[in-house]
Amino acid sequence: MEVTDRVHVVALGWEVARVVDPLYELKADKIVVILPHDEAFVADFEYEMLEELEANDRIAVETRTANIYDLDSMLQTITQAAKDHEDDEVYINVSTGTQIAAIAGMMAAQTSDATPFYVQITPDNPDEDEVWVPDEPIFSTSGDITELPVFELQGPSPEQLQILGFLHGNDGVTKKELIEHAEEVELPFIMNTEAESDEGRYRVLDSHIINPLTENEYITVEKAGRKKEVSITQRGIDALAAFPLDSETMDAVEHRPDVREMRSKAFNPDLESMTSRTKGRHAGLDESSERD
Repeated sequence: MEVTDRVHVVALGWEVARVVDPLYELKADKIVVILPHDEAFVADFEYEMLEELEANDRIAVETRTANIYDLDSMLQTITQAAKDHEDDEVYINVSTGTQIAAIAGMMAAQTSDATPFYVQITPDNPDEDEVWVPDEPIFSTSGDITELPVFELQGPSPEQLQILGFLHGNDGVTKKELIEHAEEVELPFIMNTEAESDEGRYRVLDSHIINPLTENEYITVEKAGRKKEVSITQRGIDALAAFPLDSETMDAVEHRPDVREMRSKAFNPDLESMTSRTKGRHAGLDESSERD
């Protein structure tokens, strides 16, 4: 049986810990490092990091170059790296490099089987009361403005989101109960069907709701005694927080504080929370922003 490797794709961005630590924590077998065309952008400690990685017998090191400020260049490089290792488990580290590199990494993951991940920063001294913030802006001037393409994220359909909302409020329901709910709220897939028998309605439910939501891991269907129960997964809950909901679906999840809080944080950040995040910024400002 062929054994796949765990391959990390990462753009350099004046960091070491957020490049190296995930290699060991996620048991990587190889790292594809994207360097800038201009070597002047590479710090001495980054060269030292590469030398130490290359001296490690367990992790293979491959380097590629790209224009770290050009989306097309970064996207092509990351996408090609994922393509070249399509038979392996590819992970894209979007926490280092320029912001363009992070955007390109997420876009590359959308067109491949690669898994993007982000590594949070940690202060050198977690018990330190004082935090460091710059006295002046990191850069005093700006450069050219580049328009970025917009890609639509393909999420659950409105009626699938409605079912997810119902499941979140009533976890572990039968297919019969889902059909009854769909009839009650007049969802199109059940109202527009020509199927008259119960068997036909079950097939419509499976084709429009159960199968696509199961394939995308939004729900699970498990046998419970003589019946099957449908339950929402964490990915399904995340979808309720991430995608726009119609009024009926909002009503279905309104009494669920976890989803309501997630949506509130995602779409309605208040001034107090923004101030809190600013005050809570740790020493060692996120250097990925310093590159842009």
